[in-house]
Amino acid sequence: MTEKQPYSATPATQHRMRKSRVLRTIDAGGVARVLKLNTFDAKVAEIFAQAQPDALWLCQEHTSASLEAIENQIRAAKIYDVDSLVRVARGSYSDYVRPLEADATGLIVPHVMGAADARAVRDMTKFAPLGRRAVDGGNNDGMFTRVGFLDYLQTANKERFVCHQIEDPEALDEIEAIAEIDGVDALFFGPGDYSVRLGIPGQIQAPEIIKVRERVAEVARKHGKIAATVAGKANVKDYVSMGYNLLSVGADVVALATYADDVLSAFDAI
Repeated sequence: MTEKQPYSATPATQHRMRKSRVLRTIDAGGVARVLKLNTFDAKVAEIFAQAQPDALWLCQEHTSASLEAIENQIRAAKIYDVDSLVRVARGSYSDYVRPLEADATGLIVPHVMGAADARAVRDMTKFAPLGRRAVDGGNNDGMFTRVGFLDYLQTANKERFVCHQIEDPEALDEIEAIAEIDGVDALFFGPGDYSVRLGIPGQIQAPEIIKVRERVAEVARKHGKIAATVAGKANVKDYVSMGYNLLSVGADVVALATYADDVLSAFDAI
């Protein structure tokens, strides 16, 4: 393909891929705000998107969400110009590219174990010359062939991003090498799994975890990468001070469980 032979008859200048709200926020010096969904109903996604976070975190690693359900949540988010980040199941390259082709703005890849693993993820999620991602262009992200072929490849590499989750001591041992890789867009610290690996399950504010949290942010920002992690309302400022510029700050299941417990407590005094 050349610029004179676009993928479709429609010039690329008329139809473009959607740009990332997360990247716009971060490029402007802001902190991207993320809300997580464990449910996979498009209405819940729409309710959360109306709150105007920068992105919704959708999940295929720990839920039974189908790709079709994820696709509908992505559509619901886009109505309000909200990105979707899909945490994928580790598997074949199709497990990575299909959420992107459904027009997810980013991927969260769990348990990246080292530099070799990070390069393999990069190769499956970035188009050449950066990686070796398989190309179609006939799906949601390419506006069903309306986006010109070369424009599609270039914009996908620029406006779509991949978060490599650092959740294991093995990954921390190679954190500099991972961050140096061109095409590793973000380091995402996962304190829950890391605490389990250290034998202190759930102690995510233990000194050992705080040290790793600080290290991940330091290395990410040193190499010009996004520093991402989970946070609560009480520690948002602290994490931003550490250098984090993408924070997941709440989840639908927490909100639903808290609400249900709260309203039923009205009967406790009867």
